[in-house]
Amino acid sequence: MEILDPKIKLLRFPEKIKGILDGNFQPPIMADVDVVSGLCNLKCEWCAQIKSQGTKKTVFMSTDTMKRMGKFCKAWGIKSWRLAGDSEPTLNPNLSCLLSSGSENGIDMGLITNGLLLDKVKGINLLRWIGISLDATTAETWSRFKHSSKENFYKIIENIKRIRQDFPEVEVSLKFIRWSEEVHLNRSELYEKDLNKFSGGQQKDNYSDALGLPGLAKELGCKYILHDAMPKHPEYKFKICRGTPLYATFGADHKFYLCCDVRTGYILTDDYTRGDWRELYDLWGSEKHKNLLVSINPKDCKFCSKEWLNTIIENIVLTGEHSKDYQVNFI
Repeated sequence: MEILDPKIKLLRFPEKIKGILDGNFQPPIMADVDVVSGLCNLKCEWCAQIKSQGTKKTVFMSTDTMKRMGKFCKAWGIKSWRLAGDSEPTLNPNLSCLLSSGSENGIDMGLITNGLLLDKVKGINLLRWIGISLDATTAETWSRFKHSSKENFYKIIENIKRIRQDFPEVEVSLKFIRWSEEVHLNRSELYEKDLNKFSGGQQKDNYSDALGLPGLAKELGCKYILHDAMPKHPEYKFKICRGTPLYATFGADHKFYLCCDVRTGYILTDDYTRGDWRELYDLWGSEKHKNLLVSINPKDCKFCSKEWLNTIIENIVLTGEHSKDYQVNFI
């Protein structure tokens, strides 16, 4: 089967892109729904959410909010949820409540998890996909870069095997962030107050483990996704952040964040349930919303998970400084 570049999915939503360019924002396509804030059971060396975790109190999304989230998102026009956040979502013991809410309202759902607690999650069958942030193919490397015991690596592998056996219709992918101490940002660089300094000894990267990823994925009957970690000195090919209106970020703390990478700022409302969930309709696409987007300066961003999206909009859809780099007239 031919594998298409997933970025081509952008062609499915021309009205959303047009709305961004015209200033008439359409409802987001996808929402990040954070069922936990400020808490994780691992300490990944490259964690992009370490600052958010370190500056927030631990909050679990209430079951009442979960129950109403599906109906609200369906009415607004959101098509999918990504359950991940700045924390480990499976730490919320009531996660199944949100899965039921989404399923009952026709929301496509995917879960990003480190996999340690997957044996505790109910409602796995309601998911379209699960992404396991494994980032290693050996227990030794996993333990070193996750700051956890080797036994937990094997527990994750067993959880994956069980899900593949019990829920074969759910797509499972091994997610691997390729990281090097020399090239990529580490925890203390992402958040200066983090005290977990890198101490990998002679092992300065997980590159050798990355070579074993296709084999492990095949052995477990999974797909795999390989990305590089955030570089120390990113060079963006866009000047304006236009991609965020395609996404929504519902915090466990009831804050609505414009950027899933920065759950410490760019807050559209401090309570998206205010006014019986109606306030958000008025704020979306408002002058407040647009002014917040204008205030985002990519040069101040240590990393950007929407870099590809912003680059496409600015240089392929529009004519930008770097359009010439992409031979845009040759299709």
